[in-house]
Amino acid sequence: MASQTLPEPPPSRPPAVQESAPSLMREDEPGFARAIGMAGLAALFLGVAILVFNKISPRFLGPGWGGFFTVVGVAMLLFHAARDADVQIRRTYGAVGLLLIAFAAVVSLLPYQGAVGSLFLPLGLPGFALGLILLLPFGRVEDDPKWRRITLGAITAAGVVMATVGFIGGSVSVDFLLRPGLILALLGLAYLWAAVGLLGTADDRGYRLGQLIGLIGAVVCLVALGRSIVPPLLYSMRALDVRPAGYFVPGGLLLTGAGFLYLLLALGVCSDNRLVVLTRRELASFFYSPVAYIVLFAMTAVGYLSFAIFVEGRLIPAIDEGAALTEPIVLEFMVALLPVFSVIFVVPALTMRLLSEEKRTGTLEVLLTAPLDEFSVVMSKFLAALIFYFLLWVPWGLYLVILRVEGGKPFDYRPLLSFTAANLCSGAAFLAMGMFFSSLNRNQIVSAVLTFAGMCLLFTTFLLERWTTSPTWQAVFKQISFVDLWIQSLGGKLYLRDVVLQSSIAAFFLFLTVKVLEARKWT
Repeated sequence: MASQTLPEPPPSRPPAVQESAPSLMREDEPGFARAIGMAGLAALFLGVAILVFNKISPRFLGPGWGGFFTVVGVAMLLFHAARDADVQIRRTYGAVGLLLIAFAAVVSLLPYQGAVGSLFLPLGLPGFALGLILLLPFGRVEDDPKWRRITLGAITAAGVVMATVGFIGGSVSVDFLLRPGLILALLGLAYLWAAVGLLGTADDRGYRLGQLIGLIGAVVCLVALGRSIVPPLLYSMRALDVRPAGYFVPGGLLLTGAGFLYLLLALGVCSDNRLVVLTRRELASFFYSPVAYIVLFAMTAVGYLSFAIFVEGRLIPAIDEGAALTEPIVLEFMVALLPVFSVIFVVPALTMRLLSEEKRTGTLEVLLTAPLDEFSVVMSKFLAALIFYFLLWVPWGLYLVILRVEGGKPFDYRPLLSFTAANLCSGAAFLAMGMFFSSLNRNQIVSAVLTFAGMCLLFTTFLLERWTTSPTWQAVFKQISFVDLWIQSLGGKLYLRDVVLQSSIAAFFLFLTVKVLEARKWT
């Protein structure tokens, strides 16, 4: 009997490796951001070297080039700090930001030329500003709780101290308010706003800090208005024998305006009102778009060019000849061809996407399916655009601070108060007109062209006023021209009829925009 062979067992297989997905991914190296950072560091060293050598003796490259390279270098480094999330790099920038804040605090308290705080504007203010800008991206991406606590504590403490010193010192002395006091109060607001942004209003600490900002603003407004109204009222009732000195202009007005900004920020951060929430959304959407940064950079560059032309063409020749410029000198800086043409181009860039983009992508219909009406949508977009429009003018005010620091002599700043009101009314009319054109079609380019044509037409009224010989038409064109409104306001004159006219134009175009959105229900 033949023996039966058994089948051979199958070959053994290696044990299966357990799947461990997802696999680890290595983040892309931010090569472009690091290249920008290296170029910015080189530009910063070059700018500082030019400034230092020009202090010793005049050079081929003047201090203007030194300031230009310094600003460009700092901007490049800030871009690198915001884009490079490497642990060592971000903590280096964070440490530099904390050191800048500490340096600015120490320098601002040092007695120089017999006065404490005289170094705040030339050294302390740039240190505080750069320190905050460096800490913002660091605080957002840092994941170590210890570093986050240090960052938030430093920002919050610095903001509270600056707001307290600015408001209390400004209430005691108007001279202190006009020099470092108001700047300290606004810088403290920026620090507190940054702390709330890092914490978020969903966090109880962020919400309470937002309420604290509103409380500070309310107290400042009440105190400033009380000191402006009560003493003259008591004197009119013969409760006081000596006529009180005027306080409302400028001290009371500036304190009231700063306190109102605190209240407005607290309302925007803490309120759950639909209009406020939508305005926050629209304002954030500006900063998510590269157009906003391009416009902000362009407006800052134009302001620097206009400032350089003013200093080189008017201020320095007057100083060399021993003559003084006629007040208000801010008129020649703020109202010139460059700022006027800048506004003509800026308004279309800000308004072209407000409603056209919503229509093109179909998000407008989705937005209006929520419990919202057309008025809330239009007003939120309008308010966000108006806030950003005013942010574009902040660098122009900083150039005037530089003029005060470098010049060493005060100038009449009060026309800027009336100019701010005039710019608010005229800017509201511009943006409302741009929103109306943006609501008419889905194409952003068409909206921008229509708005640009409208701005050119408004500027043409300024030219027609000078060309026509008819007194009637001159009065009509002067009433419509926003350039004449700016000139009058910087001359210290702001008429109620001009404010009403510009506000009426804004209300008219907003009404038309709401009706255009409502008309979609019937199409």
